[in-house]
Amino acid sequence: MLRTLWILIFSVVHTLCCSLAAILFGLFNPFSKTVNGVIRLWAKGILKVSGVSLTVHGREKLQPGQPYIFISNHQSAFDILAHVVSIPGTVRFIAKQELFRIPIFAQGMRTVGMIPIDRGNSEKARASLNKAIDILKNGVSVIIYPEGTRSLDGEIKPFKKGGFILALKSGLPIVPTVISGSLNILKKKSFHVNRGHIHVYFLDPVDPSGFSFETRNKLVKKVRDMIVAKYKEINNSHGPFSM
Repeated sequence: MLRTLWILIFSVVHTLCCSLAAILFGLFNPFSKTVNGVIRLWAKGILKVSGVSLTVHGREKLQPGQPYIFISNHQSAFDILAHVVSIPGTVRFIAKQELFRIPIFAQGMRTVGMIPIDRGNSEKARASLNKAIDILKNGVSVIIYPEGTRSLDGEIKPFKKGGFILALKSGLPIVPTVISGSLNILKKKSFHVNRGHIHVYFLDPVDPSGFSFETRNKLVKKVRDMIVAKYKEINNSHGPFSM
Protein backbone atom coordinates (compact mmCIF):
# COMPACT_ATOMS: atom_id res chain seq x y z
CA MET A 1 0.00 0.00 0.00
CA LEU A 2 2.84 2.40 0.84
CA ARG A 3 4.45 1.74 -2.54
CA THR A 4 1.17 2.31 -4.37
CA LEU A 5 0.58 5.51 -2.38
CA TRP A 6 4.06 6.79 -3.32
CA ILE A 7 3.44 6.00 -7.00
CA LEU A 8 0.09 7.80 -6.84
CA ILE A 9 1.56 10.90 -5.18
CA PHE A 10 4.50 11.01 -7.60
CA SER A 11 2.22 10.50 -10.62
CA VAL A 12 -0.10 13.33 -9.58
CA VAL A 13 2.75 15.80 -8.90
CA HIS A 14 4.73 14.70 -11.97
CA THR A 15 1.63 14.94 -14.19
CA LEU A 16 0.86 18.41 -12.81
CA CYS A 17 4.41 19.66 -13.53
CA CYS A 18 4.52 18.13 -17.01
CA SER A 19 1.04 19.47 -17.81
CA LEU A 20 2.10 23.00 -16.88
CA ALA A 21 5.24 22.64 -19.01
CA ALA A 22 3.16 21.30 -21.91
CA ILE A 23 0.78 24.25 -21.66
CA LEU A 24 3.69 26.70 -21.63
CA PHE A 25 5.62 25.26 -24.56
CA GLY A 26 2.50 24.10 -26.43
CA LEU A 27 1.28 27.67 -26.79
CA PHE A 28 4.20 28.30 -29.18
CA ASN A 29 4.07 25.02 -31.10
CA PRO A 30 1.99 22.05 -29.90
CA PHE A 31 3.99 19.60 -32.03
CA SER A 32 7.53 20.82 -31.32
CA LYS A 33 10.40 18.59 -30.21
CA THR A 34 10.28 20.33 -26.83
CA VAL A 35 6.62 19.40 -26.32
CA ASN A 36 7.32 15.84 -27.49
CA GLY A 37 10.14 15.71 -24.93
CA VAL A 38 7.82 16.84 -22.14
CA ILE A 39 5.26 14.17 -23.05
CA ARG A 40 7.91 11.44 -23.12
CA LEU A 41 9.39 12.69 -19.86
CA TRP A 42 5.95 12.38 -18.28
CA ALA A 43 5.55 8.80 -19.50
CA LYS A 44 9.09 7.68 -18.67
CA GLY A 45 8.89 9.14 -15.17
CA ILE A 46 5.77 7.22 -14.20
CA LEU A 47 7.06 3.99 -15.78
CA LYS A 48 10.35 4.24 -13.88
CA VAL A 49 8.82 5.02 -10.48
CA SER A 50 6.30 2.20 -10.99
CA GLY A 51 9.07 -0.32 -11.66
CA VAL A 52 7.89 -0.96 -15.21
CA SER A 53 10.40 -1.69 -17.99
CA LEU A 54 9.72 -1.70 -21.72
CA THR A 55 10.86 -3.62 -24.80
CA VAL A 56 9.89 -2.51 -28.31
CA HIS A 57 9.74 -4.92 -31.27
CA GLY A 58 9.43 -4.03 -34.96
CA ARG A 59 10.36 -0.36 -34.81
CA GLU A 60 12.45 -0.90 -37.95
CA LYS A 61 9.18 -1.30 -39.86
CA LEU A 62 8.39 2.40 -39.34
CA GLN A 63 9.73 4.92 -41.85
CA PRO A 64 11.24 8.08 -40.29
CA GLY A 65 9.04 11.11 -40.82
CA GLN A 66 6.03 9.08 -41.94
CA PRO A 67 2.88 9.65 -39.87
CA TYR A 68 0.87 6.54 -39.04
CA ILE A 69 -2.37 5.53 -37.42
CA PHE A 70 -1.41 3.12 -34.65
CA ILE A 71 -4.24 0.76 -33.75
CA SER A 72 -3.65 -1.33 -30.64
CA ASN A 73 -5.28 -3.67 -28.17
CA HIS A 74 -5.84 -2.12 -24.73
CA GLN A 75 -5.14 -3.75 -21.36
CA SER A 76 -4.14 -1.05 -18.90
CA ALA A 77 -3.75 2.67 -18.29
CA PHE A 78 -0.02 1.96 -18.67
CA ASP A 79 -0.58 1.24 -22.39
CA ILE A 80 -0.62 4.97 -23.13
CA LEU A 81 2.68 5.48 -21.30
CA ALA A 82 4.28 2.57 -23.15
CA HIS A 83 3.10 3.80 -26.55
CA VAL A 84 4.21 7.40 -25.95
CA VAL A 85 7.72 6.14 -25.19
CA SER A 86 7.94 3.47 -27.90
CA ILE A 87 6.53 5.32 -30.93
CA PRO A 88 9.15 7.51 -32.68
CA GLY A 89 8.46 11.01 -33.95
CA THR A 90 5.47 13.11 -32.99
CA VAL A 91 2.47 11.17 -31.73
CA ARG A 92 -0.81 12.09 -30.05
CA PHE A 93 -3.66 9.93 -28.86
CA ILE A 94 -7.43 9.90 -29.10
CA ALA A 95 -8.67 9.55 -25.52
CA LYS A 96 -12.00 9.15 -23.82
CA GLN A 97 -13.71 12.40 -22.93
CA GLU A 98 -13.52 11.72 -19.17
CA LEU A 99 -9.76 12.36 -19.14
CA PHE A 100 -10.41 15.90 -20.37
CA ARG A 101 -12.29 16.73 -17.18
CA ILE A 102 -9.17 16.54 -14.99
CA PRO A 103 -8.05 20.10 -14.12
CA ILE A 104 -4.71 21.26 -15.61
CA PHE A 105 -4.06 17.79 -17.11
CA ALA A 106 -6.97 18.42 -19.49
CA GLN A 107 -5.64 21.85 -20.46
CA GLY A 108 -2.23 20.32 -21.09
CA MET A 109 -3.66 17.60 -23.31
CA ARG A 110 -5.72 20.05 -25.35
CA THR A 111 -2.80 22.46 -25.76
CA VAL A 112 -0.50 19.78 -27.20
CA GLY A 113 -3.12 18.36 -29.58
CA MET A 114 -4.55 15.34 -27.78
CA ILE A 115 -8.04 14.55 -29.07
CA PRO A 116 -11.09 13.88 -26.86
CA ILE A 117 -13.76 11.57 -28.20
CA ASP A 118 -17.33 11.15 -26.97
CA ARG A 119 -18.30 7.67 -28.11
CA GLY A 120 -21.85 8.22 -26.91
CA ASN A 121 -22.39 11.12 -29.32
CA SER A 122 -21.89 10.27 -32.98
CA GLU A 123 -21.80 13.92 -34.09
CA LYS A 124 -19.06 14.81 -31.59
CA ALA A 125 -17.21 11.61 -32.47
CA ARG A 126 -17.16 12.65 -36.14
CA ALA A 127 -15.87 16.09 -35.15
CA SER A 128 -13.05 14.39 -33.22
CA LEU A 129 -12.11 12.33 -36.27
CA ASN A 130 -12.06 15.46 -38.44
CA LYS A 131 -9.73 17.09 -35.90
CA ALA A 132 -7.52 14.00 -36.04
CA ILE A 133 -7.28 14.35 -39.82
CA ASP A 134 -6.06 17.94 -39.42
CA ILE A 135 -3.41 16.73 -36.97
CA LEU A 136 -2.31 13.92 -39.29
CA LYS A 137 -1.80 16.50 -42.06
CA ASN A 138 0.85 18.10 -39.84
CA GLY A 139 2.89 14.89 -39.92
CA VAL A 140 1.67 13.73 -36.51
CA SER A 141 0.89 10.07 -35.81
CA VAL A 142 -2.22 9.08 -33.85
CA ILE A 143 -2.77 6.26 -31.33
CA ILE A 144 -6.23 4.66 -31.20
CA TYR A 145 -7.62 1.88 -28.99
CA PRO A 146 -10.55 0.59 -31.05
CA GLU A 147 -11.89 -1.71 -28.31
CA GLY A 148 -13.13 1.49 -26.69
CA THR A 149 -12.05 0.51 -23.18
CA ARG A 150 -9.48 -1.57 -21.33
CA SER A 151 -9.94 -5.34 -21.31
CA LEU A 152 -10.67 -6.90 -17.92
CA ASP A 153 -9.34 -10.34 -18.84
CA GLY A 154 -6.84 -9.59 -21.62
CA GLU A 155 -9.10 -10.92 -24.35
CA ILE A 156 -9.30 -8.64 -27.37
CA LYS A 157 -12.81 -7.26 -27.80
CA PRO A 158 -14.57 -6.25 -31.07
CA PHE A 159 -13.16 -3.14 -32.74
CA LYS A 160 -15.05 0.09 -33.29
CA LYS A 161 -14.69 1.55 -36.80
CA GLY A 162 -13.69 5.17 -36.09
CA GLY A 163 -9.95 4.66 -36.46
CA PHE A 164 -10.41 2.82 -39.73
CA ILE A 165 -12.62 5.54 -41.16
CA LEU A 166 -9.83 7.94 -40.18
CA ALA A 167 -7.36 5.83 -42.18
CA LEU A 168 -9.67 5.75 -45.20
CA LYS A 169 -10.20 9.52 -45.11
CA SER A 170 -6.53 10.39 -44.58
CA GLY A 171 -5.03 7.66 -46.75
CA LEU A 172 -2.34 7.07 -44.13
CA PRO A 173 -1.11 3.57 -43.30
CA ILE A 174 -2.34 1.71 -40.25
CA VAL A 175 0.22 0.08 -37.97
CA PRO A 176 -1.40 -2.83 -36.12
CA THR A 177 0.17 -2.77 -32.66
CA VAL A 178 0.15 -5.40 -29.93
CA ILE A 179 0.83 -4.62 -26.29
CA SER A 180 1.50 -7.41 -23.82
CA GLY A 181 2.42 -7.51 -20.14
CA SER A 182 0.53 -4.44 -18.97
CA LEU A 183 -2.61 -6.26 -17.80
CA ASN A 184 -1.23 -7.30 -14.42
CA ILE A 185 0.62 -4.03 -13.80
CA LEU A 186 -2.56 -2.04 -13.31
CA LYS A 187 -5.83 -3.84 -13.85
CA LYS A 188 -9.01 -2.03 -14.73
CA LYS A 189 -10.95 -0.93 -11.62
CA SER A 190 -7.82 -1.29 -9.47
CA PHE A 191 -5.39 1.22 -7.97
CA HIS A 192 -2.71 -1.33 -7.08
CA VAL A 193 0.38 -0.96 -9.26
CA ASN A 194 2.62 -4.01 -9.72
CA ARG A 195 6.12 -4.09 -11.13
CA GLY A 196 6.35 -5.61 -14.57
CA HIS A 197 7.66 -5.60 -18.12
CA ILE A 198 5.68 -4.38 -21.12
CA HIS A 199 6.34 -5.50 -24.70
CA VAL A 200 5.13 -3.40 -27.64
CA TYR A 201 5.05 -5.07 -31.07
CA PHE A 202 4.68 -3.07 -34.28
CA LEU A 203 3.35 -5.28 -37.08
CA ASP A 204 3.58 -4.69 -40.82
CA PRO A 205 1.79 -1.46 -41.86
CA VAL A 206 -1.52 -1.87 -43.69
CA ASP A 207 -2.24 0.35 -46.71
CA PRO A 208 -5.91 1.42 -46.59
CA SER A 209 -5.97 2.36 -50.27
CA GLY A 210 -7.07 -1.16 -51.18
CA PHE A 211 -10.29 -0.65 -49.23
CA SER A 212 -13.27 1.68 -49.49
CA PHE A 213 -15.93 2.91 -47.09
CA GLU A 214 -18.15 0.12 -48.41
CA THR A 215 -15.51 -2.50 -47.57
CA ARG A 216 -14.32 -0.93 -44.30
CA ASN A 217 -15.46 -4.00 -42.35
CA LYS A 218 -12.88 -6.04 -44.26
CA LEU A 219 -10.20 -3.54 -43.24
CA VAL A 220 -11.31 -3.78 -39.61
CA LYS A 221 -11.20 -7.58 -39.79
CA LYS A 222 -7.77 -7.65 -41.45
CA VAL A 223 -6.18 -5.44 -38.80
CA ARG A 224 -7.92 -7.12 -35.87
CA ASP A 225 -6.98 -10.59 -37.17
CA MET A 226 -3.32 -9.51 -37.34
CA ILE A 227 -3.41 -8.21 -33.77
CA VAL A 228 -5.24 -11.26 -32.39
CA ALA A 229 -2.90 -13.71 -34.19
CA LYS A 230 0.22 -11.99 -32.83
CA TYR A 231 -1.27 -11.75 -29.34
CA LYS A 232 -2.05 -15.49 -29.35
CA GLU A 233 1.46 -16.25 -30.60
CA ILE A 234 2.95 -14.22 -27.73
CA ASN A 235 0.79 -15.92 -25.11
CA ASN A 236 1.49 -19.39 -26.48
CA SER A 237 5.22 -18.71 -26.29
CA HIS A 238 5.34 -17.06 -22.88
CA GLY A 239 2.12 -18.01 -21.10
CA PRO A 240 -0.89 -15.74 -20.60
CA PHE A 241 0.07 -12.23 -19.55
CA SER A 242 3.40 -13.42 -18.10
CA MET A 243 5.52 -11.07 -20.14
